[in-house]
Amino acid sequence: MAALSELSGAYLESAARLRVALEDAQGALARAGPEEKAALEERVRLLRQMLAEMRDLRQVTGQYYTGDRDGRYTTSTLKAPRRREDT
Repeated sequence: MAALSELSGAYLESAARLRVALEDAQGALARAGPEEKAALEERVRLLRQMLAEMRDLRQVTGQYYTGDRDGRYTTSTLKAPRRREDT
């Protein structure tokens, strides 16, 4: 099993592949006719979201053991609920 810091490189590679796919989709969108635009716009939107999340995950895994955690992809900000004592 890989340490989280080792996964950072895999996320970086995945982000690079997503970036290429995003550039291809943007090029196709620029050349697309009206009937194809809606589907390609949705694809571009999803690829942008996936790329942003991949970059975030790379950063979190790369600094997991040494950096601060904001709770976005970790449970570091979760707190147990207070229990009300029955009296």
